Amino acid sequence: MGTAYIIDDEPRSAELLKAKILDLTDHFAQIECFNSPVLGCKAIWEKAPDILFLDIQMPLLNGIDLLENIKNLDIPIVYVTAFTEYSITAIKQQVFDYILKPVKEQELLQTIIKFIGRQKQVHAAPQPRPSFGELLSSQLNKISIPTSESINLVAVNQITLVMGVDNYSMFHFTDGSRLLSSKTLKHYEHQLIPFGFIRPHRSYLINTVYVDKVLVRDGGYLLMRTSELIPISRDKKPDIFDWFRI
Repeated sequence: MGTAYIIDDEPRSAELLKAKILDLTDHFAQIECFNSPVLGCKAIWEKAPDILFLDIQMPLLNGIDLLENIKNLDIPIVYVTAFTEYSITAIKQQVFDYILKPVKEQELLQTIIKFIGRQKQVHAAPQPRPSFGELLSSQLNKISIPTSESINLVAVNQITLVMGVDNYSMFHFTDGSRLLSSKTLKHYEHQLIPFGFIRPHRSYLINTVYVDKVLVRDGGYLLMRTSELIPISRDKKPDIFDWFRI
């Protein structure tokens, strides 16, 4: 069972969305509506929900600014808006989903199914961490990297890191070359994490095989074998330090 918050300055719209969610699933033990984005933001900081359905155009505090205020809480955010022009912003902010008003039940159901699947993954029993040799062996596999001109099949062990550039991804390779992909960093995160990649910062996905040092000064950095210095986000520190057993 989970908790969901709905923040929408239009009471009827918020209650209608709540009713549709209740019709589609009994997964949520609590669904709370906030018509004031300021009070909604305060409630999130007091007790973060498992998922947030968020309108964008609201007085005093719009949805985009509210998301920036809570982005370190790592809550799946679903924008629910009547406006299509915010889709690029949603991609850049890497929101969980984007639903247009009036809300279609089929689209809402797909979002809920995707969220429940995510929760199952988060709460699944942790798998034993692969050894260094197992990582090297598994990284002989190839992944597909599409660009504006071609689809490139690249061995995972040739990738040192991937950097997010707006809604694109810049791949760095062991030979010093680079490749700009037309997919987002989040797209590759799910593909590469099973091969020993970690995300120390929202803008980076790095291959742990090529980490030479973990520096604890100035908030924390990863020094790559290729000399790049990758910052560690404050909320990622426990996971990163645990990975390298600090």
